[in-house]
Amino acid sequence: FPTRRSSDLASTRGVWMSEQFILQTSNYTLTSTTSAQQLFNASTSGAVTLPTGTFEFECQFNLSSMSASSGSFGFALGGTASISQYWTANATKTAFATPTAATISYNVAANTSIATASTTTTGFAVIQGYITVAGAGTIVPQVSLGVAATALVGPGSFFRIRPLGTNAVTRVGNWS
Repeated sequence: FPTRRSSDLASTRGVWMSEQFILQTSNYTLTSTTSAQQLFNASTSGAVTLPTGTFEFECQFNLSSMSASSGSFGFALGGTASISQYWTANATKTAFATPTAATISYNVAANTSIATASTTTTGFAVIQGYITVAGAGTIVPQVSLGVAATALVGPGSFFRIRPLGTNAVTRVGNWS
């Protein structure tokens, strides 16, 4: 968990970051299904094991080769850990490097549609939030497709998570 270095002054307390990270360095072919499935294959199950506590996370991913039938894509946090989740998704199903209005959503559970449905076969998302882990276990970042296809999770997609404190933490630092 976050800790204070002995050189820190009491008036400058804060979180000392220790994060876990997964990065997709090559295309990962998803299974042709609309069910939620692991987003990363840089490890066998795409899972990270977490103790109880409160964690901040960030995820960014890009998808290609999605179905040309009108559909969307979603995001979820699966796994064996008992969690409460709060996250914001900024997502779009559009051609890469094409400016477009994204769909922004606030979520407290898995969401099967974080981008507006379209016939475009590429899309991307930026997701930020936090989870409270009440029962230790695994967390698996997941994606779901609105229309089944053997879509690709592209290189540069990542998920990182870092502890903030216990599962009852309300602040860290010199708040008054």
